[in-house]
Amino acid sequence: MRLTTALVTIASAIALACSTSQVEAATPVVAGYLLLNPQNGPAKLKALADNAANIPINRIFLSFARPGMVYVPGSNTLADVGLGYGTSGDYGFADLKTRVAQLTAGGVEVFLSVGGWNYGCFPFLYTYYSVGGYGTSTPNYYKIKDNGGTLAGCTEANMWCYTCEPKSENTVLADFDIFPEPTNSTTWKSAQSYVVSKAGAAAPVFHPEIVPGRSWTDPVTKQTVVVPGSDAFVKQNRDPYQDLVYLAKDLGLTGVDIDYEEMWHADYLRNGPTTGPWTNEQTTYKYAAIMQDVRLNIQAIQPNLMLATAASAAGGLSTPWWGGNLKNIWYFVNKWYPDLYAFIANTGGVNVMTYDLSNNQEYHECPDASTCSLSQQVNYYMKSYADNNMLAHVGYEIGIPAYPASDHDPTHQLPLIQSELTSILNVQGAKGGFFWELYKAAGTSANVDVTSAAQQICKAALGASTPRCSGVIPQPGGVVPTSTVTVTATVSPTTSAPVTTTTGGASCSAAAWDAATPYSGGAKVSYNGRLYTALWWSQNNLPTAGNPWSDNGPCTTGSTTGPTPTATTTPGNCSGVAAYSSATPYSGGAKVTYGGFVYTAQWWTQGETPGSAAVWVKGAACSATLRRRLYQ
Repeated sequence: MRLTTALVTIASAIALACSTSQVEAATPVVAGYLLLNPQNGPAKLKALADNAANIPINRIFLSFARPGMVYVPGSNTLADVGLGYGTSGDYGFADLKTRVAQLTAGGVEVFLSVGGWNYGCFPFLYTYYSVGGYGTSTPNYYKIKDNGGTLAGCTEANMWCYTCEPKSENTVLADFDIFPEPTNSTTWKSAQSYVVSKAGAAAPVFHPEIVPGRSWTDPVTKQTVVVPGSDAFVKQNRDPYQDLVYLAKDLGLTGVDIDYEEMWHADYLRNGPTTGPWTNEQTTYKYAAIMQDVRLNIQAIQPNLMLATAASAAGGLSTPWWGGNLKNIWYFVNKWYPDLYAFIANTGGVNVMTYDLSNNQEYHECPDASTCSLSQQVNYYMKSYADNNMLAHVGYEIGIPAYPASDHDPTHQLPLIQSELTSILNVQGAKGGFFWELYKAAGTSANVDVTSAAQQICKAALGASTPRCSGVIPQPGGVVPTSTVTVTATVSPTTSAPVTTTTGGASCSAAAWDAATPYSGGAKVSYNGRLYTALWWSQNNLPTAGNPWSDNGPCTTGSTTGPTPTATTTPGNCSGVAAYSSATPYSGGAKVTYGGFVYTAQWWTQGETPGSAAVWVKGAACSATLRRRLYQ
């Protein structure tokens, strides 16, 4: 089918426009994001699917597909979806469809999430207009100083001074993407007309000239760059937002999720006086057009499909915008396009990313001087949505936050510790919520691990007696922890309920890893029931993230010290793949690890370094951590 087949009738469009009421779902949602990769993503999903009826969540977001995907209905392949689930054949389509059916049968809704941080970051524009667009005293400008010296020193050779991802991630342009404007699409044009007809500020100006995978010249700096992403959808005359719906239908998904984080777009197209404050209505228009395009295709192709979105913590505020984030976007979507906001809120939900927050008042990162703790900020931002009659759900992040960066400003991080989780649940718990990420390590013994967090969120939303709320997040390979630790968490101002957390029973004689401890090469630590050896000096590098830590396998003897191993154990994604050596000859198809990533040789090679030679194709990161927001 082509683009014209996904049109809704005028009567349907009118009916949609009239539906603006927002209603809480009868059963609250307890959701977790699952970051997929070819190395252990299928094993993680299988473990979850095999235990679907007993895991302490009732929704999974599979992340992340590329915004510029191509999927031809009935093709049954993920080859051009960018999900990172398989590397050959149907790229995991059949296996994924089987797991979706298992999860659904076990009472777990399955959504496919599109975008996320990397698949929404344009390194050149983000560096020049977000991080470097407001002077040299912004939270992340240190990255420019450290990697390029000055803004002018940031080029593609140093990945525009590594603002989208740190230098240690060894990213290249192919690791990023943007949300396209598919002007070849009939439904996109209908969505644009809808946005223009209801625009509440300056006239919408779209930018079809910024095409993923093609050269574009910035009219301000006169620099010509390649836009991240692929132009395959243009060449094949397809609309990625329509293809997303076709893919969801063929996989049997419950819904789709748009995780829109294009801060560069808001900063690049800001409007207002030189000294601020500014407005970012052009980004509101682009986001609304994307969501409307998806909605039109849902109505035409798969009417029972749900539509969810991730939203900025500050997205529900109406106060002045000073740049650097996506503040106000969802407030104005609800104000100017209330039928669209209601459609999202009433089907898949508006899920607010109330994490990666900071209490660094040098950059005015607390809403006010008395609202600086994690729970205070979370409840403040959620209240802004509620005060503006915007139905939304709270978000949590497991482990060490992505922002502020651990290697730069760890003292202003606001991790999810038990007291903060309790305070948030007291206010938000009955409404459900979501968390990032299902297999992310707690990081330190003070942070709440994923099984404990999921159980507590589940019991607060679905009731302490709900059977699945006592379940665990299972490890790949069928390992289910057996020992238990009981934590008492207050789930309402007047009610306390015991929360049982099931954790691993393996033990290690080596001391537990500690983020604050420096380790020399050869040092051994225990972490989440496994033994690790440092290959060189290290401090604050998670053992599960790969180099400089070598995974020596499960612990078998000795007495447990430090944090109790939990169900979040994540074997290294590069396990069994040898490190690249310039002295070794490699045949086509050979796999190596280099800089924390898996690379595959396309033909015979020797002495050509992965990441800088065309013979090597970059695969998934060894680390399961995805930095989603680095400038909030």
